[in-house]
Amino acid sequence: MIKFNSLPANCVIFHTALDVMEVMRQLLAEGWEISAEDVAQLSPYLTAHISRFGLYATDVLRLRPDDFDPDLPEIDFTILAEAA
Repeated sequence: MIKFNSLPANCVIFHTALDVMEVMRQLLAEGWEISAEDVAQLSPYLTAHISRFGLYATDVLRLRPDDFDPDLPEIDFTILAEAA
Protein backbone atom coordinates (compact mmCIF):
# COMPACT_ATOMS: atom_id res chain seq x y z
CA MET A 1 0.00 0.00 0.00
CA ILE A 2 2.79 2.40 0.90
CA LYS A 3 4.57 1.60 -2.36
CA PHE A 4 1.53 2.66 -4.40
CA ASN A 5 1.03 5.86 -2.38
CA SER A 6 4.39 7.14 -3.55
CA LEU A 7 3.20 7.24 -7.18
CA PRO A 8 0.48 9.90 -6.58
CA ALA A 9 2.87 11.85 -4.36
CA ASN A 10 5.53 11.80 -7.07
CA CYS A 11 2.94 12.88 -9.65
CA VAL A 12 1.91 15.83 -7.51
CA ILE A 13 5.53 16.86 -7.01
CA PHE A 14 6.21 16.58 -10.74
CA HIS A 15 3.10 18.62 -11.58
CA THR A 16 4.13 21.29 -9.08
CA ALA A 17 7.59 21.46 -10.67
CA LEU A 18 5.98 21.95 -14.10
CA ASP A 19 3.75 24.72 -12.72
CA VAL A 20 6.75 26.47 -11.17
CA MET A 21 8.65 26.27 -14.46
CA GLU A 22 5.70 27.72 -16.38
CA VAL A 23 5.36 30.64 -13.97
CA MET A 24 9.10 31.29 -14.22
CA ARG A 25 8.86 31.32 -18.03
CA GLN A 26 5.96 33.79 -17.84
CA LEU A 27 7.93 36.04 -15.50
CA LEU A 28 10.95 35.94 -17.83
CA ALA A 29 8.69 36.82 -20.77
CA GLU A 30 7.38 39.82 -18.81
CA GLY A 31 10.93 41.04 -18.27
CA TRP A 32 11.63 39.85 -14.75
CA GLU A 33 15.17 38.78 -13.94
CA ILE A 34 15.47 35.40 -12.23
CA SER A 35 18.86 34.40 -10.89
CA ALA A 36 20.18 30.96 -10.03
CA GLU A 37 19.97 31.92 -6.34
CA ASP A 38 16.24 32.59 -6.75
CA VAL A 39 15.68 29.22 -8.39
CA ALA A 40 17.73 27.49 -5.69
CA GLN A 41 15.19 28.67 -3.09
CA LEU A 42 12.32 26.94 -4.88
CA SER A 43 11.37 23.35 -4.24
CA PRO A 44 8.29 21.42 -5.35
CA TYR A 45 8.68 19.21 -2.28
CA LEU A 46 8.47 21.48 0.74
CA THR A 47 8.28 19.63 4.03
CA ALA A 48 9.08 22.26 6.66
CA HIS A 49 5.37 22.93 7.30
CA ILE A 50 4.41 19.26 7.65
CA SER A 51 4.02 17.74 11.09
CA ARG A 52 3.90 13.96 10.86
CA PHE A 53 1.40 13.47 13.66
CA GLY A 54 -0.29 16.85 13.40
CA LEU A 55 -0.69 19.61 15.93
CA TYR A 56 -3.68 19.18 18.15
CA ALA A 57 -4.70 21.68 20.79
CA THR A 58 -5.98 19.72 23.77
CA ASP A 59 -6.52 22.65 26.11
CA VAL A 60 -9.82 23.51 24.39
CA LEU A 61 -11.29 20.11 25.27
CA ARG A 62 -12.11 21.41 28.75
CA LEU A 63 -14.14 24.36 27.42
CA ARG A 64 -17.88 23.89 27.72
CA PRO A 65 -19.82 24.88 24.57
CA ASP A 66 -22.70 27.34 24.69
CA ASP A 67 -26.13 25.88 25.29
CA PHE A 68 -28.13 25.18 22.14
CA ASP A 69 -30.88 27.71 21.48
CA PRO A 70 -33.69 25.97 19.55
CA ASP A 71 -35.61 29.23 19.07
CA LEU A 72 -33.44 30.55 16.18
CA PRO A 73 -35.01 34.04 16.03
CA GLU A 74 -32.80 35.11 13.11
CA ILE A 75 -34.39 32.57 10.72
CA ASP A 76 -37.75 33.30 9.10
CA PHE A 77 -39.70 30.04 9.09
CA THR A 78 -42.89 31.58 7.64
CA ILE A 79 -41.65 30.93 4.08
CA LEU A 80 -41.23 27.24 4.90
CA ALA A 81 -44.70 27.07 6.45
CA GLU A 82 -46.25 28.61 3.30
CA ALA A 83 -44.45 26.14 1.02
CA ALA A 84 -45.75 23.15 2.96
